[in-house]
Amino acid sequence: MQRPPINRRPAPNHVRKRPKQKKNTIRDLFSNPFFAILLVVAIVAGYVLIRRAKTIDNNYYLEGVYINSVDMSAYTREQGESMLNKWAEGILNAEYRLTYGDKAWTFTPRDFNASINTEEVLEKAWFFGHTGSTADRENMMMSLRYSPQELWTKFTYDESALQNYTARIAQEVYVAPQDADILLDTDKPIILSQSKDGLALDARALFETLDQAMKDGVSKEIPLPVEVKPAAISSGDAEEGLQLIVSYQTSLEGSSSARRSNIRTALSNFNAFEVKVGETVSFNEVVGARTALRGYKEATVYYGATITEGLGGGICQASSTLYAALLQAGMDVIERHNHSMVVAYCKASMDAAVSEDAQDDFVFVNNTDYNIYIYTDVTREYALVNIYGRRPEYRIELYSTILQNNIKNTSIVTVPDETGVYAYYVDDYTLKKEGKLGRRSMLERIYYDWDTGLEVKREEVSVDYYEGERDIYWVGVHPIGNGQQ
Repeated sequence: MQRPPINRRPAPNHVRKRPKQKKNTIRDLFSNPFFAILLVVAIVAGYVLIRRAKTIDNNYYLEGVYINSVDMSAYTREQGESMLNKWAEGILNAEYRLTYGDKAWTFTPRDFNASINTEEVLEKAWFFGHTGSTADRENMMMSLRYSPQELWTKFTYDESALQNYTARIAQEVYVAPQDADILLDTDKPIILSQSKDGLALDARALFETLDQAMKDGVSKEIPLPVEVKPAAISSGDAEEGLQLIVSYQTSLEGSSSARRSNIRTALSNFNAFEVKVGETVSFNEVVGARTALRGYKEATVYYGATITEGLGGGICQASSTLYAALLQAGMDVIERHNHSMVVAYCKASMDAAVSEDAQDDFVFVNNTDYNIYIYTDVTREYALVNIYGRRPEYRIELYSTILQNNIKNTSIVTVPDETGVYAYYVDDYTLKKEGKLGRRSMLERIYYDWDTGLEVKREEVSVDYYEGERDIYWVGVHPIGNGQQ
């Protein structure tokens, strides 16, 4: 049985046939994500290969290596060496001209054996990425990206040679100041000639300036730091410094002629006596030994808690008079001792005991900016100390305060009564003389404004303890039980 024929309708005229598919174009290739990835990898690989060839196998310093903040990757080894050595030569050959007035001195750092360690630094810089295996150099290259290496050159020179150089210049520039000539006359100082200021180079400042200039490496002219060196005693200061600034005296009422003589002999060593700025003075050294050959006589002297006779008695009044005067002149006291008992010629804590036997001394130092001149005088009525100098910043007064005034000495002194008038038996005691009570006292130095008279400050000088004087008793010499004769 035959199949019926199939009716095939022709395609409508508006329907086109599908064209044949064309091959992939270049655009399609780049739009392919896999191809894009492969291309990026290829580019990076090529870049790395190029960088590797440039940084590992060629003659350039690696990126990330710096010398004195200069990027060395722009230089070959030879170029870097030339560049750095040329820079160092400029530093070492820089010329410096020192001037003062019409004088001049010229030098270069090479005069002081200066050098810069360029060879050492260049070698270290080249070490990065140019030694070891290929892998080592690659690792170094990567490391420098994150941790750049900064190298610095070091400038060195012979410092002692520069110090000697500045010292020689200082000698050439120095002009010694001339003090005003002062005559220490018998009763006050007198100016004989005028002063002249000097010149002095600040050698330390010059050394530091030259040190920095050489490290900067730029030629320049440097004026010398010369300072005026004023005379220690200028004419103007001398005129101001010769005024009477302190006059202090202690009473000699009741003193024997021998005691007055000892005080006069001791203080005469300080008459027309100059104490320079910063000078330290020892009373015992100036006065010397207390001997009869030097004019000292037997007189009343304090010995412990008793009063007795001794060669040179009264010298402590000389030192005490000087002590109080110097305190008011603003001097610093290094050593001073109070007496064991209260003395009558000055207020408590204003005494200065001295002794050759006990090695007690009175020592002071002139801590002011000007010399002082000491003049002394001893009459029948008083011992006087005058101090000439420049008026201190403040007027100074001394203030003595009694802290305790009833200290009794429980020890006694006995005197045998051969006559039996006051005490007959050995156990009989009759008061002959009551000793003075001891005390504690404090001395202050008070500073006043010259113009307003107002107190500016006060300072404690000392707190002292004085023993009471021992009572003196008559005591009998006859044994107990015997009748009076």
